[in-house]
Amino acid sequence: MTRTLRFAAAAVALLVTACKEGPTAGQLAVNLTTPNSDDGAIQFTAEATAPATITSVGSSCAGCKLFVVKVNDNQYKGILTGSISAGTLFRLGASDTKGVYKVNINAVASRSYASRNNLTGYSATLVP
Repeated sequence: MTRTLRFAAAAVALLVTACKEGPTAGQLAVNLTTPNSDDGAIQFTAEATAPATITSVGSSCAGCKLFVVKVNDNQYKGILTGSISAGTLFRLGASDTKGVYKVNINAVASRSYASRNNLTGYSATLVP
């Protein structure tokens, strides 16, 4: 086999392997880091970078209520209420778990309805 033919065969094998991998749909857990122990409401925005899309938002933390609105296939906005603590808040359905997704914390209130003016220390990470 000539060197050019071997190179072409290797390139075709690589392309076939890459095409078979494709997107993998699944769920991503949204985990909260918070500096407080008395959070009562969180307003958030969940976003996917195209071509990935968000297929659902659900399964809120125990004792919590989740309210969401679908802006488009790449964005949901929502509010989670209840006795919120650090850990898994809810799950995102993802069209491709290898895609780029993010959840931004826009506002937080304590259980006594006081708005948190400083969101330092709050973050949401996504875990497969």
